[in-house]
Amino acid sequence: MFRRFLLCGCFLALGSFPARAQEPSQRVQEVQQQAHVQAAAGDWAAAIASYDEALRISPRSVATEIGLAQAYRGVHNYDEAKRVLERARAEHPQSEKPLAALGDLEIELQTYDAAIAHLRGALLIAPSDVESRNRLAVAYQAKGDSEKALEQVAKVLARDPKSALAYYTRAKIYSDRNEDAAALPDATKVVELQPHNPRGRLLLGKILLRVPQGESPEQTKERCKRAIATLEPLLQMSAEDSETLFLLSRAYECAGASEQAQKMLTAFEASSKNDRETKENQTQAKHLVQQANELALKNDFAGSLDLLQQAIAKDATDGAAYSQLAKLYYSAGDIEKASEAISQALERDAYQPDFLYVQGKISEKQGKLEEALGAFQRTTIVNPKESDAFFEMGVIYEQRGDREHALAAYKKAAALSPEDPDYQRALAALSGGSARR
Repeated sequence: MFRRFLLCGCFLALGSFPARAQEPSQRVQEVQQQAHVQAAAGDWAAAIASYDEALRISPRSVATEIGLAQAYRGVHNYDEAKRVLERARAEHPQSEKPLAALGDLEIELQTYDAAIAHLRGALLIAPSDVESRNRLAVAYQAKGDSEKALEQVAKVLARDPKSALAYYTRAKIYSDRNEDAAALPDATKVVELQPHNPRGRLLLGKILLRVPQGESPEQTKERCKRAIATLEPLLQMSAEDSETLFLLSRAYECAGASEQAQKMLTAFEASSKNDRETKENQTQAKHLVQQANELALKNDFAGSLDLLQQAIAKDATDGAAYSQLAKLYYSAGDIEKASEAISQALERDAYQPDFLYVQGKISEKQGKLEEALGAFQRTTIVNPKESDAFFEMGVIYEQRGDREHALAAYKKAAALSPEDPDYQRALAALSGGSARR
């Protein structure tokens, strides 16, 4: 089993054990509310577990299924999110909500034809759904069909004249067409409706800095001052990004503030250089991790360790480098260093199933079975197809004398990977023992 643990990062997930008896609707509402709170706080693993619990108590709840899918999106398990939503669509054919959620997911995945199909289906059921129509406009715009996007925007604004997203979509289309006279009022409206929306401010700033032909120097100067007022708040909203700095340098220059323009230009050059170096380092770090893994497979511990340390020096945010380092230390028997490394990986991505599985193996090696069981459970929560984690859970349950849960875990592992002989042997041994008793 540990050979797979070292060689690959394919981790799957914990399903539910025997279903609980039906509980009162009040209990369902409590669990749903708990899930909503956890999701709002970004505690995605806990939210998934709570939504699953709510569905065990009261299956076929469209709101709970959509919440569960959103939680899976939070841990970047898009396959599972899609599976949940497809099931919800089949269970609730008269509801637009699963279709709308599927459309939104496909937009995130940049599969726009599928997004359009789902959102059009949602609107056939609920033509007055402004949110779905807004998403449909976004999907059309992203696909490059600006006319159909504009058609949907017009319908949105007829129902909701304060839809910032609709104004933004239309402003972006007009701006991309260099129709700034049409784009400017819409971009201005976006900032009025959502003054803390960075995308809206950036778009308005760009439009203001494209000076139309025939404009007087005085008008241009006033336009640039307005661009400064639009863009400056972005410096307080977030870290100074290169695009904002560049636009501000242009705005200050054309407004006659040369000193401020030079200051922004210097900051822009430094930020751009840092962005380039960061991207280069990230690319190099990923390549080094891949090379390190290849050396580890050849049992070249020293070579693999050196490459991983180089990768971390290049990009300290690369959780995969720390995870591979943890596996390397684990293989070498240095469990303390392995534990430190996997903690670093989880700080960078608390819901990466590979990292959670490695944490479970390390805790198991340390004799911390409760912590190991928790890590394996979280692995299966965020990815319900993780057969290795189910197997390890079965091992721990069996060691604790909990045959019922051990058998359920082994069955789940075997169902997910029926060709695995370790799973089949463990299941057969425990099933035979249970039968003899």
